[in-house]
Amino acid sequence: MERITTEKLRFVDESSRTRIFNGMNIDDKLIDQKEFRYNLDENFFKKYKSRGLDIIRLAVTWQNLEPEMGKYNEGYLKSIDSIFALAEKYEVYILLDMHQDIYSGNGGKSVGDGAPEWAVITDGAKPRMPVFVWADGYFFGRWVHNSFDHFWNNDCVNGKGLQDCYCELWQMLAKRYGDSPALFGFDLMNEPFPGSDSKRMFARLVGGVAKTIMFNKKVNRPKFFKSAVKGDTRTLLDCIGGDVIRDAVHKVDPLSAQFDYKKYSPFLNKTATAIREITDNGIIMMEQSYICNSGVRQSAPPIKVNGKREPNQCFGPHSYDFAVDTPLYQYANASRVKAFFNEMYNTQMRLGVPCIVGEWGGCSDNNDTSWFPHAFELLDYFDEKQWGQMYWCYHDEPLDAALMDMLCRTHPVAVAGTIEKYGYDRENKIFTLKFNADKKGETIIFVHKPFTCDTKHKVIESYENGASLVSFKTDAGEHEIEIKITD
Repeated sequence: MERITTEKLRFVDESSRTRIFNGMNIDDKLIDQKEFRYNLDENFFKKYKSRGLDIIRLAVTWQNLEPEMGKYNEGYLKSIDSIFALAEKYEVYILLDMHQDIYSGNGGKSVGDGAPEWAVITDGAKPRMPVFVWADGYFFGRWVHNSFDHFWNNDCVNGKGLQDCYCELWQMLAKRYGDSPALFGFDLMNEPFPGSDSKRMFARLVGGVAKTIMFNKKVNRPKFFKSAVKGDTRTLLDCIGGDVIRDAVHKVDPLSAQFDYKKYSPFLNKTATAIREITDNGIIMMEQSYICNSGVRQSAPPIKVNGKREPNQCFGPHSYDFAVDTPLYQYANASRVKAFFNEMYNTQMRLGVPCIVGEWGGCSDNNDTSWFPHAFELLDYFDEKQWGQMYWCYHDEPLDAALMDMLCRTHPVAVAGTIEKYGYDRENKIFTLKFNADKKGETIIFVHKPFTCDTKHKVIESYENGASLVSFKTDAGEHEIEIKITD
């Protein structure tokens, strides 16, 4: 496997080729685990690779890795070792994600995940189960707000700062996996949350949405209120399109920026520096805060290590439609989600780093095909931006399920030059790639079904599902490759 680094807005391999990664999130958010929850065996990796998937965002938690302060869960880590070994064998990259949702599972007293109980300081606020959706602890949970406040302040447990403990955990993982050829990088924290500062943010967000509905001329108010009276949720949701998102959320930007500059950025720099004390391998990923998933501007500056800009860093945004995790996701509005991602594209340009979408999707039933048109719109959008993607998420379903057919698509894997554009025309079943090369090289494309192509090529790997990896040897200059799917 070739080591992956960054060059301006591109992921590049050791052959200086532009790399585009496609994969899934595979998470273990359960508590008190003795080994990783899914058996990612040889058969899994064979089928995963045959679907054109070459990266896994492996979501693990502090609680499972360090259930007791200073004592790492060796049995659990050995199961991660096995995943890395098979990932290397099948040339699938691993992004290690330190996952959290509402900070902690609180020993089963909440639906969250993340920190072990010994790293939770709630100041007496009691955790509880959700009333509406799993995330309502972010909105109403004082125990969540207090826990995050103490973490961002690096307050002490048994004489040691919480962030200091967190950095030591990352150093342990860096020592264990830093030399693995399968390592893609380190996702330092899933969807960091501002803590008690969020109360003002949510108040402005709600006020902004209400004001937009009442006064913004882009909103069809008669249609909105008529659909509300009729209980026509789909039409009601569609009245709030992507063209009004920034109008509704922009007043949250200054408060979000305070969190990014004062708390999030110092945390990123501290954690990245701890990792770089151990290894220079692996890309450091910056996410945006939970509050920015809905189009609020992210303002954190590029990550620095010992005061100098980290050379190998990337941006890993997440976004979902309002209807995420509900049956209404079949009515998800792609214009809204693309508006969220447009703001994240602005962040990528500001940071000047490559981007791979860390999470998208959000249909809790992976057998539901009704939302696939929405999914295809987003995949086309990612191709337009030249972003790789990691779908949320794998639920231990068969890798020949309908979901996998949706994710299995023709796309560039390694391009011997700078990509101008690429994309798949589903109606005509034609994939096109245009790129510029400054020297000879080999371009690799994953083709998901039998095909024809007039450009000289060689099939270097075939899969039993009819897919293949195809090689194109090219000289310096401009190139266009067109592939026609025949099945």
